[in-house]
Amino acid sequence: MTKSKYYLITLLTAMLLSVVLASSSSFAQDISSTSQTEATISVPLTQWNELKENNEKALSSIEASSLPLTEAQSLVMKQKTELTEAHNTINKLENELMQAKLQSMKQEVTLNEMQNSLTELKGQIENDKKTIKRLRMQRNISQVLSGGAIIGVAFKH
Repeated sequence: MTKSKYYLITLLTAMLLSVVLASSSSFAQDISSTSQTEATISVPLTQWNELKENNEKALSSIEASSLPLTEAQSLVMKQKTELTEAHNTINKLENELMQAKLQSMKQEVTLNEMQNSLTELKGQIENDKKTIKRLRMQRNISQVLSGGAIIGVAFKH
């Protein structure tokens, strides 16, 4: 039995005895006549049986209430286990999330580097296009001048 059961039984017994003692007129007489001798109580048999029956009911009620308490305790232990498992799962997910964040940050750095490289290559391509356009113009001008010089020489002769 737990402490609360013992406490409840003691409390019930004290209450029952106080009721019996208060209702007994002979108890009051015995107290006044005896000072240090052990007091005896005389209780009618019907009252004694009623007290005994009430005590048994109280004990059975206490025992009956201990079953739901035991069930509640086992439920609490089960819930504690489930909460511990949930806590462990949350910790695991937090670690995975942190790793995913780190991976995402690494990928962002890589993407930025790739963006910078693409921007640089785009600039180089633009410069190359300008250079190619300039060289074509120089080639065309050179061909026109060469053609003009050849035509000029051909007309002079």
